[in-house]
Amino acid sequence: MVPGSDSGPVQIPRGKVISRRWRIIKKLGEGGCGAVYKVEDLQTKKEAALKAESNFVSGGSVLKLEVQILRRLNNKPYAPQLIYSAKRESYSYIVMSLLGETLRHITKLGKIFSVSTQVRVGVNTLFGLKQIHDIGFVHRDIKPANMAIGQRGTSEYRFVHILDFGLAREYVVSSEGKLRMRRPRQRALFRGTTRYCSVGTHEKAEQGRVDDLWCLLYMLAELRGPLPWASARDKREVYELKKATDIEVVLENCPVQFIKFSTLDYYTRPNYKLLYELLIEVMKAGNKEEKKRNPPGRENLQKSEPGQATFLHWNALGF
Repeated sequence: MVPGSDSGPVQIPRGKVISRRWRIIKKLGEGGCGAVYKVEDLQTKKEAALKAESNFVSGGSVLKLEVQILRRLNNKPYAPQLIYSAKRESYSYIVMSLLGETLRHITKLGKIFSVSTQVRVGVNTLFGLKQIHDIGFVHRDIKPANMAIGQRGTSEYRFVHILDFGLAREYVVSSEGKLRMRRPRQRALFRGTTRYCSVGTHEKAEQGRVDDLWCLLYMLAELRGPLPWASARDKREVYELKKATDIEVVLENCPVQFIKFSTLDYYTRPNYKLLYELLIEVMKAGNKEEKKRNPPGRENLQKSEPGQATFLHWNALGF
């Protein structure tokens, strides 16, 4: 969609300056009704990411929800920082901090990740999910394509960030001045990505914090090898394979501690501290094995792997 036309993806030509501030450098990607561009801030000379959405999209604005969430997450790690937002005649846009490669891009290179890197991704994502859950939302689409490392050469390079809040939903409501859990619907619309969503999501159950953790669990398992339903032909076959496959098989190449991620329900607040400590336990054990395998003077593989985490103590995020 060229600005000013219908509800397709917003197409903005290279070199165009928006709001006399944001110069389009190139398109980074697009979806059904939105597109993401790399831009230059003419005021600061820094690069950023601009996400544009048609104002004529059916079903309401996804970008409006994303702005709401990013404002609540601003100045927190593990999520893009919101810089600017505006609405024009035919499209709306937001400007966010520019991040690096997604985990999807990295995994497409065919690399099987070490347990150490798997755990680092897990800790980063767990921190990010806790931040999202703490502001009253569930993400509902955790997957490698929605996870990105920071730009190389910046402090953000050491973090994995959660992207794209277009499918997020509030799971708490305000009633008489108090927050309470939203009552789950008997039947909800399917929201998410077939490969990574929980069995409950396939069954149209209301998604809660536990479903974000199921997505994380499947994503982490895939970093160590293909999921049992990787070659399934359609959504129904994926569902049947998920139901029929024991979690121990899914986690065959993963630390046994990952089983804990699968023991929650809709109303239960995840024990983030326990999950964090289980991941750190795995990492410490893996580091000992790594030191045994790596003779002195050899570069430690962990230091060269993407998405290396900066480990904040869990108290820093209120676990």
